[in-house]
Amino acid sequence: MNHVRTGRVFEACHPLDSARIRIVEYEEGDLRALVVDAATGGRRRRILVSSLHPTAFTGAGSRRKSGYVPEDASAVNAPLAKRHFQGDDTEGTDWFDGMPGRRFRVAMPPRLLLLNSNQRLHHHRRAEITKVLRRAAWAASRPLPHLDRVHIIGVLHPEDGQRRDPANWYPSFKACVDGLVDQGVLDDDDHTRVVGPDMRIGHIVAGSRLVLHIRELTPAETPADLRK
Repeated sequence: MNHVRTGRVFEACHPLDSARIRIVEYEEGDLRALVVDAATGGRRRRILVSSLHPTAFTGAGSRRKSGYVPEDASAVNAPLAKRHFQGDDTEGTDWFDGMPGRRFRVAMPPRLLLLNSNQRLHHHRRAEITKVLRRAAWAASRPLPHLDRVHIIGVLHPEDGQRRDPANWYPSFKACVDGLVDQGVLDDDDHTRVVGPDMRIGHIVAGSRLVLHIRELTPAETPADLRK
C-alpha cells in the first residue's frame, strides 16, 4: 500500500466526521499502522491498514462512509470511468451563450451531502458538510488559472425530475465558491470580483451533483454592468 507512509495525514471519509490522523509508524506489509491525532499528536493507537483507503470512492463509484483517505490527495475526485450518471456527463447547455471571455467548468463529485436553506441542521453538522463541499471545490479547481473577475453560474444537477427551486441550494454553492478562493483561483468572492453564483437546474445525474460554470470577465466588463 504505497499510499500509506510515515508522516502522511489522513482524514475521515464520512462527511460528518472531522477526524484527522497522522501515520507515525508503518512498514510495508504490516497489518496495522501506528497513528496519532494530526492536530495534537495525542491518542497513539494502532489501526488496520485496510481502513486507510487511497481514494474516497469505491471501485463501483460510491462514496466511502468509513475509514480514512490521504488529506493531500485528490480524494474527493472519483475516477471518471467509475462515475455513474444518467446520460452523458457533458454539459449540453451553454450557460454563457453569446458572452465573451474564457470559460471554465468545475464539477463536484456526485453523491455529496448538500446544504439547503430549508434544512434545520445543528451548526456542527452544517459546518462539517460545508467543509466537505469547500474541499471538493478546492480539489476540483486545481487546473484553473488565477482569475481576477468572474461571472459564476452554479448548476444543480438533481437525481430526479421533481420540481426544485435551485436558489434553496445557495449555501452549497457558496461553500464551493469559497473553495475556489482556498485554491487561489480567486483572491476573494466579494462583489468587486464575483458576479453570482447565479443558480440554475441542470440535467438529471444519479446521486445529484453541483457544477460551477465560470466565465472570466473581460477588461471592458465590470460586475456592476452585469447587475443592471
